[in-house]
Amino acid sequence: MRQGQQAPRTRTGGLRARAWWVLRKNRSMTLIDLQSSLCTGSEKDPVANLRKWLTKLAAAGVVVIERVDDGKLTSNGSYSYTVVKDLGPKAPIVRAQGGQVFDPNSNAIIEGGDHE
Repeated sequence: MRQGQQAPRTRTGGLRARAWWVLRKNRSMTLIDLQSSLCTGSEKDPVANLRKWLTKLAAAGVVVIERVDDGKLTSNGSYSYTVVKDLGPKAPIVRAQGGQVFDPNSNAIIEGGDHE
């Protein structure tokens, strides 16, 4: 490889990055669908991790959360997460301090959505 060139990245990093790729491709998925297609068993509490991340993305207006009735009498149903702002191939990052959502594709903080 010549100086200044980079090999193409063939593998996506963490759980949230993989979730972003799958969610962008499918446009709308439930948390259980994401978990079953992404998790290998080595993650620590992947459902809580993804739920927290997706809730922050919803607050920023990147995804919309909708309740889905699963048809079971004793169930409260589940939630579907739909991408409404496709930011690009790099997964949005929720910053620990302040809970801001950063878009690495545009190097900008995402503004908008339902800020409380």
